[in-house]
Amino acid sequence: MQLEISIAGYASHWTFRGSRTFSTWAEAKPWSHEGGLCVIRTESTDVADLVIPSVRRAVHGANSGEARLDVRRLEVGGEAGTPTQALLRDFELHPAISPFEARDKIRACLLDRSFVLVFVEVAPVDINDWEGIVGLLEYYRKSTNPVRLSAVVIDSRGAVRSEPVCDFLNGRPTHHVLSEVSSTMDEGLLWPAYLHHRAAWEAGGCLSYALSVGSKLTRGAVGDDEAVEEELQAHAKEHLIGHAGCQFLFELVGLGARGARLSQTRLQGLQADLLAMGLLWRPPSMSSLHVVPWAARALLALPGLPRKQVWALRHHLVCAPVAGEILSLCLRFESQIQTKLHGRQDRGRLKEQTIESQKRFKSRRDDFVVYPRAYPAQPDTADDVWAFASLGENLKSCPNGSIPDLYWDTLRLRNAIAHGHYVGWSHVRKALRMLRYFDTSA
Repeated sequence: MQLEISIAGYASHWTFRGSRTFSTWAEAKPWSHEGGLCVIRTESTDVADLVIPSVRRAVHGANSGEARLDVRRLEVGGEAGTPTQALLRDFELHPAISPFEARDKIRACLLDRSFVLVFVEVAPVDINDWEGIVGLLEYYRKSTNPVRLSAVVIDSRGAVRSEPVCDFLNGRPTHHVLSEVSSTMDEGLLWPAYLHHRAAWEAGGCLSYALSVGSKLTRGAVGDDEAVEEELQAHAKEHLIGHAGCQFLFELVGLGARGARLSQTRLQGLQADLLAMGLLWRPPSMSSLHVVPWAARALLALPGLPRKQVWALRHHLVCAPVAGEILSLCLRFESQIQTKLHGRQDRGRLKEQTIESQKRFKSRRDDFVVYPRAYPAQPDTADDVWAFASLGENLKSCPNGSIPDLYWDTLRLRNAIAHGHYVGWSHVRKALRMLRYFDTSA
């Protein structure tokens, strides 16, 4: 299940670590069998309005119109009552009736339709009350004649103990900035897609922060990346100053610690607390914890930060989705450049190291340049030695003045990003210029 999120005037589908888990639960169609409960763990109840439309789409898509299916939102907590009280009220049953006695009445309501109830806290609910509804739904499910009542709980406090739990704490947009480029497209049309990614990355995938900072990124003119940087910095500084975990974060990065080393026990405790507070996150495809980019940005502006932390935190600010997209394009452009240079290189300019690299490959001593034995055209001929040369070596081996500037720009852009430098709008513009050239040139 993905969430459709609009930031900086651009709508994108976000995926989360728990997206696949929820889809698996929905595809099993528990409402058609014996019922079941699924927990969606979110950062706050404020995002419930973003989650529920996607829940509706996901369960209706899985249901495929097989039978009538109603998805109902039930508010709980405070004056809305406990989850069990909300359940009884939704089925128009007397609040004094025992929920176990209500089983047959609820089953009768499900004869011609199915229900998925979505519980949303409007005020904190006691953990015992959550355990009560979990136990009740389990009782209904395990009855000799199951009730088929299914429910989803939007849980922002980690208060509901039930499986499966779908992690929707941190997500990422799935769109590409340069995915729909044409030779006549105005580069300004890519600006909102770029801003969306920048806001999402700064937020460490936290929806509320991404929406908050994203609303400020559209104040400047199209292409004004300096204005974007100023807004990101101001927002991060303001957010960190008032954050409850600020001092814990200072301790983690050694700010003001005068070289004191944290014990392993203290380090693990800090990491657990800061993760719960939203100051640490796990970037996509990673399990290790990192400082969220916006907090890294705020820390980098503070005096006294240990130099080792400066190096680490700088890398946290690189918007990985945009960097990865541009780097992927550069690799594609490089293959085209090598094809265009074929037959023009001066073999006398080859480095001995390049020749040795091909020899190592041919003798199967290279653990990194590896082709399956059945591959139809392995680079093992004398002509293929250029496949082991760097792009720079290929370019320098050609006659002086014969190489278009854009070839050199491709090398420089690729190197800048591959070496972990900051990625911004100027890099998107350069990649767009190259894309237009390489995608149209013969």
